Order: sequence, then C-alpha cells, then structure tokens
Amino acid sequence: MPATRAIAHAQHPTPGDLHEVSPKGALARERMLKVALDLFGKHGYDATTTRMVAQAAGMNLGSIPYYFGSKDDLYVEAANHLGAFIQSVHSQPLSALVTGAAATTEREALIELVLTFIDSQARILLSNDIPATWIQFFLRIQTEHGDAFEGLFTRVLNPVQTTLNDVVARITGRGPDDIDTRLLSFHLIHQLINFRLAETVLDRRLPPQSHEERVETILKFIKPSLRNQLRAAALESGQ
Repeated sequence: MPATRAIAHAQHPTPGDLHEVSPKGALARERMLKVALDLFGKHGYDATTTRMVAQAAGMNLGSIPYYFGSKDDLYVEAANHLGAFIQSVHSQPLSALVTGAAATTEREALIELVLTFIDSQARILLSNDIPATWIQFFLRIQTEHGDAFEGLFTRVLNPVQTTLNDVVARITGRGPDDIDTRLLSFHLIHQLINFRLAETVLDRRLPPQSHEERVETILKFIKPSLRNQLRAAALESGQ
C-alpha cells in the first residue's frame, strides 16, 4: 500500500510535472492511467508492477518514470483520473439535487429528489462505460489512508456525502452530523455497488436480459426500496 507523500510530492515534482506534455504524450499518459486503473483494480497495489502497466499500455518501461515518477505517483494519478471522471458525470445530478432541495421543504419532494440522484448514480455505476475493475479500484482505495484516498475523498466522496447528509437530515429531522444520517446517506450510495460487482451472480439469478433491460430491472427494484428506507427513517425520528 503506498505511503502518504503529499508534502514530498509538492517539494519534489515528478518528471511528468517538469516538462510540457505534447498532445501525443497526453494520449499516451491517459492510456497508461486507464491501464493502471484496470490493473490496480484487478490485482491491487502490491501485485501490480510498473512493468505490467507499461506492457499492457504498449509503452516502454521508461514511460512510467518519465510521465509519472514512481509507482506511488502513478497510483495517485490513477486515482485522480478516476476522480475527475466520476466528478464529470455526477456534477450535474449533484447540482440538480442541491438546487431542488433548496426550493422545497416538503418531505416527499425531498425523497424524490434523493431518488432521482440515486437513479443517476446507479445508471453510471451499472453502465458498461465504467469497467468493473474501476469499481474495484474505487473500493480498494477506500480501505487505504494515503494520498490516493485523500484526493478521491476530497474530490468525489466528501461532496456527495455532505450533500446527501444535508438532504437526508431534512427528510428525517435529524442533524446532518447525526450518526444515523451519515450511515443512511452512505448506505444509499454504496449498496448500488453490489449490483455491479455481482454481475456473474445476477446472471445466474435473473432471467436472460440485455444490459439495458437488466439496468431497468435493478432500478425498478432499488427505487421503491430506497424510498421505503427514507420514509421509515423519517417515521423513526417522528417526522
């Protein structure tokens, strides 16, 4: 697992920070980041070597230190790449949740706003546009405490959880810092990941469907369940 080295990185930039990257170089760098996400997600940090990344990306081994520096730097940049991608696809739904929640005080309306946001996140997670190995990387990194986690937490996890906490708190009447509020908002998002990572099991448990049909089947089940969770939490708190 990579050690925390944020201060050291700021004082000693990686080789990739020291020169202009050409358009061709930018494409090569992005290709290596996508391969790194796939391999780190599939094998973990310790079992993934820079040689594996370079070979899978069709690059020579010297490309890693040239564009990134060390394996640690590559790992952090892979996390940043994933964070930027997630941020780009959920920024509009998150903004819509904030705007919508500011315009109403009605509990059922707030619940529906949360469900609309969850629906958007589910469609992203269940999409074939995101490899399952990226989801595995996303989960692996949440067990760590290094720079890669801190960057992803600051860029993606904290903004989503903070927004959900605030809206869920208004639904339940509990404070946004209440432990039940925090756990519920965490649960609303993270239970979706199970459906993506268990695709092989779902293939055995559900009838044959196209990918699009499978997504709709899952969402048809998830949304009423989440609605009931939110209503139950509101009733438990006397709302």
